[in-house]
Amino acid sequence: MEIFDMISVETEMEGNRIIGRVSGALAPLVAPYADRFFNVLNSLKVIAKRGQANVYNLYNPPQPTKAGMRALQRKFKEAMFKMVFPATANLAVTHKCQCKCVHCSADPFVDPSREELSAEEIMAVVSGALALGSSLVIYTGGEPLVREDLFDLIKFVDKDKAIVMIFTNGWLLNDRNVGRLAEAGLATLNISIDDADPGIHDRLRGIKGLYERAFRGAKLARDAGILTGISTYATSENIANGRLERLIQIGQEEGFHEVTIFDCIPSGRFLKEAERILSAEEKKKVATLARKYHGMDRPMGVVAQSIINSPEGVGCFGAHSQFYMTAYGDINPCDFNPISFGNVRTMPIQAIWQKMVSHPDFKEKHLTCRMQTPSYRQKYIDILPDHPRLPVTIEEIEALRIKGAECGVRSSEFKD
Repeated sequence: MEIFDMISVETEMEGNRIIGRVSGALAPLVAPYADRFFNVLNSLKVIAKRGQANVYNLYNPPQPTKAGMRALQRKFKEAMFKMVFPATANLAVTHKCQCKCVHCSADPFVDPSREELSAEEIMAVVSGALALGSSLVIYTGGEPLVREDLFDLIKFVDKDKAIVMIFTNGWLLNDRNVGRLAEAGLATLNISIDDADPGIHDRLRGIKGLYERAFRGAKLARDAGILTGISTYATSENIANGRLERLIQIGQEEGFHEVTIFDCIPSGRFLKEAERILSAEEKKKVATLARKYHGMDRPMGVVAQSIINSPEGVGCFGAHSQFYMTAYGDINPCDFNPISFGNVRTMPIQAIWQKMVSHPDFKEKHLTCRMQTPSYRQKYIDILPDHPRLPVTIEEIEALRIKGAECGVRSSEFKD
């Protein structure tokens, strides 16, 4: 029996405010969590409406909905079982892509000798993630629209349990594909934009005309009822020259629902380039920008990693509220963190999740992004050879550490 079979949560709307009431056998235990849950929701900016439900950001289901209420169920389960459960299943469905991005975070995962997961294998992972409590399924890549069966994968997700998002370069967002995405039940999509200058973006991605085509496709998606966001990243350069702020402004002008600003994280092709990590002052500038535009009296929201994955936010998502799966089935804490805890072809996702969140270095909440934390990088990233084939299993990392301690030198094992 599910925990929430023993309680009932009733909601009503007063304007944009949600009033929630809990009844049933477990109501006295759940009520305090519900009160905090609704108090938090009612403090947030509403960036869109879906029927009578509020959309607070693109990474959570509208509230109050059946999928949205699973967040409350998950919080109560975590208190009962003294462990965390994933809110987000971030799944690479392919590593194929039209782009040749100089900064690609997925490139070191590409291994032509390995076979990408079938639709049935991906669906099994989705079912396992929903059983764990996930309320957001992200299909990413590579470029997810390269897979013809992406629409089947979107349709497969029970929309009473989770919403579906895709991250896309936008090249294939034409009328036909957007219509099929909407028909399959896609809730949100993020187009990846590297710079406010179209020429710079296209050069970084290796495709002329991509910027214009991505924005045109996002407009088609909005017209089809799909919520849209811009996904970008902050660098020392675009903070200083104002182009990061300009991209936020473009998002407002174009009618996007949200802009997500990731920190520049040394991962993928830049895994060993720790000098790219933003300074504390630069992160403060990003946070100030995000608050400025999110706080404006217009619907678009701004999400900044410099806030969310900091002590004043919720800390590191990896192995706490999300997991990432490569297109070959390897399970990592997040898409930037190359440490694998197992493969879904040999272990069910529930078992891999349990293994990951039981590990001494991952079972406790980390107050900052691990991949930007010097002590974590020293222990898990610096010991890797230059240009390693990724991901690296947790067992390989532990073997490297033992070998390094014995030899006093960096191991060159696991190179390409």
